[in-house]
Amino acid sequence: MNTSRFKFVVLFFLFSVVCIGQKCKYSKKVLKRAKKHISKEVIKSTKPRAMFSKFSQAASTSFIRSNNEYYLGLVLVREFGARVDIMDNNPLVFQFKNDSIIVLYPDKSTPGKFTLPVTTEINKPYYKINREQLDLFASQPIVHVKVYFTSDKVADSKRGVDDLGTFFDFEILNDRYQSNCIESANCILQE
Repeated sequence: MNTSRFKFVVLFFLFSVVCIGQKCKYSKKVLKRAKKHISKEVIKSTKPRAMFSKFSQAASTSFIRSNNEYYLGLVLVREFGARVDIMDNNPLVFQFKNDSIIVLYPDKSTPGKFTLPVTTEINKPYYKINREQLDLFASQPIVHVKVYFTSDKVADSKRGVDDLGTFFDFEILNDRYQSNCIESANCILQE
């Protein structure tokens, strides 16, 4: 068997194991929250999976399906920070291992909320994604994320600024975190 054919057979096998052999985990809690946010009928949502956890900030993602539309739900948790709002013009930028980049925008503005005790802030925006973008999430690990937000109270040392606005920047080094979206994206694509 020639080398290229062997590589194809191995890749096909690995893809089959990931897509067919996985046990999809769905969340009733995420589904209930998505139904309150998204005005269309929500069919299913995946269980939240960690995207990063660095110092006093962490994020998880889930995928939501509403008929033939898809959403990425983000839960951003910050400790001991100033409140940030994620407005509908604040992008979320993903860089994948193959250097592809996706820029998503929230479906509507989402103000940050503090929990009790008042030291923890949570943002829960939803980003509409198309099938091509979802296919990329289903096949490529994520290596870098920029979460853009609106706030004038975040210290300069804890944020970055570029042409798209003010952001938190996260390089994802943990292999497990890099690949967490692959399984969830494949699950939401299943009929």
